[in-house]
This record gives sequence, C-alpha cells and structure tokens, in this order.
Amino acid sequence: MNNQRTPFQPIIKNRPFQRYILLVLVFTVCFILFLISALFNTPEHDPDTAIAAPALVPSDPDGEPASEPANGPEPAPGPGQPSEPLQTPEPVKDSVCPLTGVPMAEAITRNRPLAVSLSNVPEALPMNGVSQADIIYEVLVEGGHTRLLGIFQDFTNVPKVGSIRSARHYTAEIAHSHNAIFITAGGSPLGYSEIREQGITHMDEVGGSRREIFFRDRNRVSGMRFESLHSVVITNDRVARWFPEYDFALVHDAGFKQGLTFAADGTPVHGESAVEIAVRFSSHRTTDFTYDASEKVYHMRHFNRDFIDANNNEKPAFTNILILSTRVSALGDGTDRRNVVTIGSGEGYFVCGGKYIEINWSRADKDAPYVYTHKDGSLLELGQGKSYICIIPTNMSVSFS
Repeated sequence: MNNQRTPFQPIIKNRPFQRYILLVLVFTVCFILFLISALFNTPEHDPDTAIAAPALVPSDPDGEPASEPANGPEPAPGPGQPSEPLQTPEPVKDSVCPLTGVPMAEAITRNRPLAVSLSNVPEALPMNGVSQADIIYEVLVEGGHTRLLGIFQDFTNVPKVGSIRSARHYTAEIAHSHNAIFITAGGSPLGYSEIREQGITHMDEVGGSRREIFFRDRNRVSGMRFESLHSVVITNDRVARWFPEYDFALVHDAGFKQGLTFAADGTPVHGESAVEIAVRFSSHRTTDFTYDASEKVYHMRHFNRDFIDANNNEKPAFTNILILSTRVSALGDGTDRRNVVTIGSGEGYFVCGGKYIEINWSRADKDAPYVYTHKDGSLLELGQGKSYICIIPTNMSVSFS
C-alpha cells in the first residue's frame, strides 16, 4: 500500500512546482490578513474632538461664507515632524517676554508670536486658551459686536485656542504691529487685501492655507448647525508639528522691537480709582473689569458672565488695561463693516493696580508697533504681566469707580 503511486505524485515531487504552490499559499494568507486588518482598523473621526463636514455651508453673519471644516484626526507624523509638543526651556536670567516683561527663556523671546482672531459672541463661549494669551485686543466689528485678537509669545504650553474667526483689515494691521503669525478662519475682502499687500504671514482655515493646524472641536457644537462656525480651533501639538515645515520665518529679524516697557509695579503715580471699569464699544456692547486687590489683577465680564478659559476653567487675569480711543466709521462697501483707524495717534487710558491715568497712543505706520506715553510725552511703563487692550470709537464712554 505504501508503494502505490497516485497520478499526481510525479508533479508534486517536482521542486519548481512545490515552490510555486508555497508562494501562492503565502500570498493568499497575506491577502486575507490585509482584508481583516482593513475591516477592523478603518480610521474614524474622534467623536470628542472633530466634527464631520456639513452637507451645506451656512452663511457667516459677518459677511464671509462660512468655512468648510478643517481636518479631523491628526495624521501620523512624517519624516522630520516631531510627534510630541515642543518643550519650553527654563527661563534664563535677565531674559523677559517682550509682551509681558515676565522672565522667559531667551530663545522664545526671539520667536514671532501668534495672533489669533477669536470670536466674541455668546455662541462661542467659553473660549479656549484666553488665559494664556499675553495680550488680548478687543475691537469693534459689524452690528455693534466686537472681536478679540489674542497674542501668544509662547504657544508650547497652550493645549487649545478657539473659537477662531475671520480677519478684518484692521485686525491684520494690529497683528502686523507685533510681526505676528496671523491665525484666522476666513476674512473680509479688504482683510485679505491687507494681508497680501503687507506680506503678513497668514494661516487661514477657510482659504485652505496650511489647514493642517486647524480642526473642528465637537465640544463646541451642541446641535445647531450655525454653531459649527464657532468650532474652529488650533492646538499646540499641531503648531509644533507643522510650523517647522512651512516656508516662513519663525523668529524676528535682528533689531525688531515690540515697543513695550515694563516696571515691577506699573501702578500709575497720582492715578485715580479704577476698581470697577465699564468700557463701551457700541450702544449694546460693554466690557466690564473688576480689580482683585489680593492678586493685583483685573478680571473681565461680558454678556453678564465671567470671562472663562474652557481649557482650565480659570478667569484670565490682566495686570494692565489699556483703552485706546480712535476713529471708527462705516467702511462704505455696501455692508455693515467698519473701518477702525490703527495708524496715527490718539488719546486713551492706562489702568493698573486699581488706578488709572490718561495717556496718548501713537503708531507711525503699518510696520510700526503701538507706542504709549504719558501726557507729558514720557514713555509709559506697563506693569509686569498680561494686558487687555480695548480699541473704542471716540464717541464711546468709559466709566471708572
């Protein structure tokens, strides 16, 4: 029985055919494993961080079309791309942040800051990252509303910033005064024109400019499609991953100065009481500040609620409040957009340590920083710490108590 031969035995013993059969079996097994892997490992959007694109894009009440959603889950890092957020070096003696006067690693002081356009309507609250901005500007836009511009010198420890909104030509001018990298989600036609003409480094979620740094935060959407307009955010890990790959300077040119000077205690001598402050931007938009004497900082309230950072549930603390009065007028382009003058000079107030004084502000041209002086022309020293800067029309009032 063992010596019987089947008709196929000579073929099976043929060594080339044996190798062929083995290769076919190996290929078949690999293909089956590939199909199983694809079936059970298809990537999906993280339901807690990203939102899928809506079928239709609703209109932006500010005048621009709403953006398409940015990228969802982060892609795996490629060659040369760090997979972890950049670490902040230890501060170096005698090196301070040019925006706050607070000790900071010298290498970071040379970085160009980020200027992030932030929504300031109830649907966008609470905001992310505002407690870690070195400077926040508030300025009028359409309909008597305002928009914020957060300036961040060191972004490495800011996990998330948003909601990010569109640019105006004057917010682009303010960002340019800091030689900042301007971060927006959309913009007005004149805003885009200003960005091009001034050569401003610009990251735009709507225009598709380097959209890798943006994503849509599902935590910012509670069911209404309009609220998706307020879901655009950036994160420090995406900035750390992608900025080194982009074709723009990450540090200031030699000799660039922010134009700000600081003192350990910026409380104005002979200043008047400023424990409570109400700054009017329009007939229905007022921002309030209250001085915390124990911490020697101001906290802000708007829309009858505290200004809160959603990242840490903290109230942003500002050592300095600057209120700049300037000319604001209708743009005259058939919309309700404004023109806010940021070049030239004007009057205003400086608030620090529970006291306020009158000051002057000036800015020589679009490449120059803001300069703040006392009424006698001497340079104003801010207190060491963060600043909130209100830019208001000349016909709006400020009250102190």
